[in-house]
Amino acid sequence: MMKLYLVVWLMLWCSEVFAQRRLVVASLESKVPQRDIKVRIDNGDEIVTPWNGEFEVPDTFRRIAFSHPKFQHRYVLHDEVKSDTIFLIPTFHAVDEVVVYGTDRSKQMMANIMRPATPKEPELPQFVPPGPDVIALLMWTWEHTFGPKVEARHRRKQALKVVRQKEQEYERKWDALKAPQK
Repeated sequence: MMKLYLVVWLMLWCSEVFAQRRLVVASLESKVPQRDIKVRIDNGDEIVTPWNGEFEVPDTFRRIAFSHPKFQHRYVLHDEVKSDTIFLIPTFHAVDEVVVYGTDRSKQMMANIMRPATPKEPELPQFVPPGPDVIALLMWTWEHTFGPKVEARHRRKQALKVVRQKEQEYERKWDALKAPQK
């Protein structure tokens, strides 16, 4: 019976000691597993990933470092590993230096604070009514429904007015021809 306990205890201890975790290194951009990535585990082991990007780490690691010329250098802590895939960021999308142009507004703000206050006209608050713009909606409705009809009626009226003026002119000329000449 004692041997059985010893064998069970030894198996449990060995399973904890030799517990391995299989992970995959992939590119964040293409989601494809990457090969030839140098993986350095905190206990000093260094692994180079094969064609499928897989590698094994002990379950008790604290930190893993990844390095490759095409990817940004990355450290991963034990608590950060949530899945079986670790993504690396390609370096050609990385920004080495950022230059910011502009003026230092903090100096301007301090100068305005230190300047003696001059009375200004109070600014009225801008009130924007909530909801749809009713006037714009009415204008659009007018332009697309009643507007063309009203414009056509106005053009007809103007044309009739011109025709009536011509008729009156011709009628006056006709009357002038009918009148007896003395």
